[in-house]
Amino acid sequence: MHPGLDPKVRAELVEATIGDNAPDRGWRSRRKSFAILRWAAANGHVDRALLPAPLAERAAPPRPPEKPALDPQPEGAAAAIACFAAAWPRFRQRLHAERKHGSWFDYTGIAEMGQRHFHAFASGCKAPWVRAVFDVIEHVLVHGDDAAQDLVLVGLMEAVQGEAYRAGRAGDQYEAKLGPRAAKAWADLIEGWTGEGIRTLDAWRNKAP
Repeated sequence: MHPGLDPKVRAELVEATIGDNAPDRGWRSRRKSFAILRWAAANGHVDRALLPAPLAERAAPPRPPEKPALDPQPEGAAAAIACFAAAWPRFRQRLHAERKHGSWFDYTGIAEMGQRHFHAFASGCKAPWVRAVFDVIEHVLVHGDDAAQDLVLVGLMEAVQGEAYRAGRAGDQYEAKLGPRAAKAWADLIEGWTGEGIRTLDAWRNKAP
């Protein structure tokens, strides 16, 4: 939007271009236009107060994703799994389907979930659930009972460490994303596998044979 244009004229141009009565365009083109509109509104180039209500709503900044409601003190493997299901919608759907057919097993299931999470993270996925799963790992290790923590340590972390070890830099980045309690548990596991003082993936890779 040219700075010399009157704010009302800018709003009228937005409405004529992407409003309800604007010429039809493909959904990809409209999605990009709404992204530009949000940018323009956020940077003061378009006054949302001058736009029709539907466009004003589309010009609003994106809402931060709501944090999932987690069991404050998860007890047992099932409660820990419920925390992960609350944070990851697709995992929740899969968990429901497998339990319905009797094909869900806690430790193998959570191991595969952890590996899928690692692969999504390593591929650069920015979906909110990727960050949320890190938060759940920390939550269960801080607030869960022994059985809930064991599921994360033995079921999830041990399965992910092999993937992260082989992944090089992506594995190191995953390691760096862990919360304080999770990072300590992760380091303890590595030290248990490799020997005293070896507490990071990089140190593990560089350990003399």
